[in-house]
Amino acid sequence: MKLLRSVGVAFLVSTAFVGAYGPTTAFAQQAGPSGLSQLPPALRAALLSGNSAQILSVIQALSGGNPTQAASLAQQVAAAAEGFVQTNPQAAIAGAQAAVSAVSNNSVQNSAPAAVSSVAVIAARIAVQPQVMQAAPQQVAQVATQAVRVATSPAVYQVSPAASVQVAANSYAAVTNSAVAGASPGAAQQVTSVISQASTSQNLNSSNADNAAQMSAILGQQQLPSQQQRQDTGGGAFGPTGAVGDPVEPPVQDSELVNNASPT
Repeated sequence: MKLLRSVGVAFLVSTAFVGAYGPTTAFAQQAGPSGLSQLPPALRAALLSGNSAQILSVIQALSGGNPTQAASLAQQVAAAAEGFVQTNPQAAIAGAQAAVSAVSNNSVQNSAPAAVSSVAVIAARIAVQPQVMQAAPQQVAQVATQAVRVATSPAVYQVSPAASVQVAANSYAAVTNSAVAGASPGAAQQVTSVISQASTSQNLNSSNADNAAQMSAILGQQQLPSQQQRQDTGGGAFGPTGAVGDPVEPPVQDSELVNNASPT
């Protein structure tokens, strides 16, 4: 039930901000063959290798120490990696891991917070896909933990509070999945700790008045305020939708869990 509640929170949170993240989502939708072809050749080869260390090494080499360039390359990698979820989940999670690692330091986050937010969103979205959780549960745990830490850093959070809350929800759903929890039993506690701290952060609460309630609801500690629930579940003529109008699939448990809401 707690897992289902976390997915419900992700749905509720995402629908509160319909249309707020069009540009980033449009970028992510370039994934797959077109997104892959837009990568520099060395980065394309690294992504296809499915080796996260190799991908990260190429990102660092191509960025030349420029944090803005590192964020841009990481964003491109994450978007391309998402296109491999169905056909090559190992490449997908490897790309996500390298991308989120590349944006985990403060200099990158402060230089390009919007791109970093996009990386965290896509990485967490990849991590919560069932085929990815089954194929590489340990890497999923690492990606989810890194993604939620990145998303709840003040510089990144203030760019898009709703996107950061969505990352937290997807990360929590991933690490509490049975396959992932079995492979990395400590990951759930780490993610829970990050979300718990985020719920009491003055910086985050000043950026989003609903932050404490949203973060706590992910952990099943309380429901979202009734006024926000009414707003979020309205759906309108098109029914419940994700952040950019994508249909939200009914949540299911454990390895079949997919949160298809698309923040940013």
